[in-house]
Amino acid sequence: MVPEKENIPKTMNITAKIILTCTIFFLIIILYQNIENVFLLSIFEVFVYLSILILIMGIMFHFIKFLPEKIFPVLIVIISLLLRLCFIFLVQTPVNSDFLKIYNAAKDAAEGNNAWLGQTYFTTWGYQIPFVYYEAFILRIFGSVFALKLLNAAYMVVTNVLIYLIAKKCVDSRAAFIAAFLYSIYPAPILLSSVLTNQHISLMFFMLSIYFYFVSHCRYRITLSGLFLFFGNLMRPEAMVIIASFLVFTVIIITGKPKREIVKNIVSGTSLLFTIFILLSVLASVLLKVTGAAPDGISNNCPEWKFVVGLDTATNGTYSEKNAHIISIKDSDLRLHEARKAITASLKECKSIYSFFWNKLKAMWENLENTSWSLPHIQKNRIVWSNITYEKVINNILYFDKAVYILLHISIVAACVILWLKPAAPDNVPLFLTILILVNYIVYLLIEIQTRYRYFIMPAFCMLASTAFEPAIKSLEKKAHRPRLSDKITKKAVRLRFPQ
Repeated sequence: MVPEKENIPKTMNITAKIILTCTIFFLIIILYQNIENVFLLSIFEVFVYLSILILIMGIMFHFIKFLPEKIFPVLIVIISLLLRLCFIFLVQTPVNSDFLKIYNAAKDAAEGNNAWLGQTYFTTWGYQIPFVYYEAFILRIFGSVFALKLLNAAYMVVTNVLIYLIAKKCVDSRAAFIAAFLYSIYPAPILLSSVLTNQHISLMFFMLSIYFYFVSHCRYRITLSGLFLFFGNLMRPEAMVIIASFLVFTVIIITGKPKREIVKNIVSGTSLLFTIFILLSVLASVLLKVTGAAPDGISNNCPEWKFVVGLDTATNGTYSEKNAHIISIKDSDLRLHEARKAITASLKECKSIYSFFWNKLKAMWENLENTSWSLPHIQKNRIVWSNITYEKVINNILYFDKAVYILLHISIVAACVILWLKPAAPDNVPLFLTILILVNYIVYLLIEIQTRYRYFIMPAFCMLASTAFEPAIKSLEKKAHRPRLSDKITKKAVRLRFPQ
C-alpha cells in the first residue's frame, strides 16, 4: 500500500529517526558481538570469506550494468533452487525432534487416524495442528517425505524472488538483485531446506503479504495481503510481529498529518488488512473446533511458557526443563500465577539485568548456526577427501555463513545511516523493514530464543541492505564515466595542435 509522496512534516521525520537510531543501536551491539566472537574463537577464516564476498560484490557492482533486468529473477531462481536441491539430495536429513512428532501425526491423519489429537503436545501447542494437516495433504497425494522437502525448496525460491521484488520498491533492480543473490547463497536457510519445519511455507506467505501491502493501495491487493498474512500465521504464528510493524508504520505516517485522502487510504487499507486477518483466524479456529479437526483449538494453550523460558536468566533465555511443570497445569489462572512466580524469581536472582540482556543478544544473534537440525546423522570424523573431514567442511560452511551475516550487518548499519540522513517518506519501504527488524529484536529480548528463529527476519536484512548497495553501484558508475586525467591532457593537446 503505497501512498503518494509529499512534503514530510517534522513529527513524522523525528519519529522515523528515533526508530532508525534504536535499530542502529541494536545493530552495532550485535555487529560488535559477532566480530568479538570471531576473534575469541580465532576463526579467522571468517575474515577470508568476508574479503572474498566483498571482492565478489565489488565485481558485481561494476559489471551488473551489462546484464539485462529481465534476467535477474531467472538467475535468482536458478541459483536459489540449485543450491537447495543439491543440499536436499546430498544430505538425507532424518526427521527428528518435534518435526518427527508432527510428521508421524501427519501420516496418521493421512490414513484417517485422529488419535494423535489427544497427545499432550497437540492439546498444548494447538497452533501446530494446521501444519499437520498440510503435511497430511501432501503425504496423501505423493506419499513421500521427499515431496515435502521439494516443496520446501519451492517455497524458499519464491521467498528469494520476493526479496528481489520488494527490494525493487526501495532501490533499482541491480541493487535488488544483489540483495536477493546474497540471500540465495546464505547458508543458514539452505541448511534448513531438508528439515520439515513450518518456517519455509509460513515465511513465503508472510513475504507475499508484505509484497501486496506495498505494491498498491487498492482494496484487492490489501485483501490478498490480509489473506497471505492469515495463511502464514496458520502455518506458524509469527504474524503478530508483522502486524505490530504495520501498525507502527501506519501510526508514523498518520502523525505526519498528510493529506486527508492519503490518511483515508492508509487507515482504511490497514484496517481492512487487520479485519481480514482477524475474521479468517476466528473462522478457521471455529471450523476446526466444530468439525473435530482441532477439538482444543489451534491457538497456543500455554502462551506464558515462551516468556518463562525467555526470561530465565540462568539459561539466557534458551530452552530448559527447569519450569516444565508449568506446561502441565490445566487451570489457566493457576498456570499464569506459576509463570509469574517463575519469572519474578528468575529476575530477582539475576545479578545484572544488563548482563542478562547482553548475553541473550549474544545467544540469539551472535552464535554460529545450529547444524543439529539438518546434520545430526553426519559422522563428523569421516573423511570426505584426502585429509578433509566432514567436520572441517561443516565448519567452513558455518564460517562462510558468519561472513555473509557480518556483511549484511555492516550493510544494514550503512543503510540505516543513509535513511537517517534523508527525510522520511510515506512510501518508505525501508522504514517499514527497519521497524520490522526493531520489533523482532525487542520481541526476542522477552521470549525463548534459538538461532533457528533468525530465519524469519533474514529476508528483511537482505532487503534493507539493498539501500546501501544502490549508492555504491551509482558511485562506481560515476567514477567509470568520469574522464581520466590522461584523457583530459590528450584532448587539450589535440585542441592546441589543431585549433578549430
